Amino acid sequence: MEVLPKSAVLTQLLKSVSEENGIKNHVVTKAKTNKKGEGYLGNIFMVTVKDKNSNRELEVVIKAAYFDMKIRAMAPVRQAFQNEIYFFTNVLPAFEKFAKECSVSQNIDFAPKCLKVAVEEPEEILVLENLLSSGFEVFAKKAVLDDQHVRLIFKTYGKLHGYSFALRDQEPQEFKRIAEGVCNMYEGLIKSDFFSDHLVEISKLVQNTFIPEEDAEVMKKYQKYSGRNIVNTFYDLVTQEEYYSVILHGDCWSNNMLFKYENTINSRTPIRMKLIDWQLMMVGSPVCDLSYFLYCGSSKKMFDNLNEYLHVYYESFSSTLKKLGRNPKALFPFSVLKQHWQKYSKWGMIMACVLLKLKLTNDDDCLNLTDGYDINEMSEVFANVKFDEADFGKRVREILWHMSEIDAL
Repeated sequence: MEVLPKSAVLTQLLKSVSEENGIKNHVVTKAKTNKKGEGYLGNIFMVTVKDKNSNRELEVVIKAAYFDMKIRAMAPVRQAFQNEIYFFTNVLPAFEKFAKECSVSQNIDFAPKCLKVAVEEPEEILVLENLLSSGFEVFAKKAVLDDQHVRLIFKTYGKLHGYSFALRDQEPQEFKRIAEGVCNMYEGLIKSDFFSDHLVEISKLVQNTFIPEEDAEVMKKYQKYSGRNIVNTFYDLVTQEEYYSVILHGDCWSNNMLFKYENTINSRTPIRMKLIDWQLMMVGSPVCDLSYFLYCGSSKKMFDNLNEYLHVYYESFSSTLKKLGRNPKALFPFSVLKQHWQKYSKWGMIMACVLLKLKLTNDDDCLNLTDGYDINEMSEVFANVKFDEADFGKRVREILWHMSEIDAL
């Protein structure tokens, strides 16, 4: 059994959660931590607590921020945890309250339940329901999302984004209040030398994947992202004020999605999903979430079906708006969604190039902030990490050719 951090705050949280779930005399019987490369800003523990008297058990997930001051000086640990805590203590309750006022009986089901939080620095902690124990599964890091997964994800983001549009239309001051409390982590990241330098290195890596005799057209269009240009584009995308802005999941690669499946003799169909890890939640165009997950996790076959998936998204979005008593065509016309794809899908393209390198890195080669590097070494270390360069090149070229074909590059 892994050892939980020695923390009076964590001990009290576990005691409170246990008692609220009918476990009066609890003991931790299991504690398993995350793999290397998961949970970049903290540790994740799968914990089982048991009642010493009745043997009743409760399974929870604990997300605990890194205590190490060297790490906290190097990375925005506190801000990230504050952002996720803010989602569970302010954003999600505001959506749930609004749904109740609109007489929507169905619970919001796109996020896990949060049982307790602590915001004391440097012991920011969240205690969440353990979705794995109720049948949800992690999607394999290197696997490619197929049609059924892509459809379900588009539907889920349609629900999430629908609440923002409806709340802003009905209660604009309430939406403004919760939106102003969201921390734009990406704006802070792009202003850091480490991340901006990393983006420049990623852009060089992308350019090295081109096959000149086949990719001349794309190479020419991609020049606008060379050097520091990619940094400027990224900054513009994450700081631009947008009339149709919503509260975004923000960190949309498949590691931050859990799926439940229906199994039959010949198939395995994803029927439910949860969006996890809200540390990079931000406010922006819905297309930021959609393009990020699609380009980071899927393939050319799915890219070519983009228009159909946008209709899947819009149908889910519209259904959510109608349940909340709002007019989807008035609040976010489908034509505007398509216009946004032309403008904001560059965000998904850039994030895919960043994340694909991480996704295609073997677990043993993944980097953790606990590896002991200082901030001045991190750029070089990230640049030299081993990954599947052939698969990276293939997938990046598919994204860029698709972006060129839809005239969004």
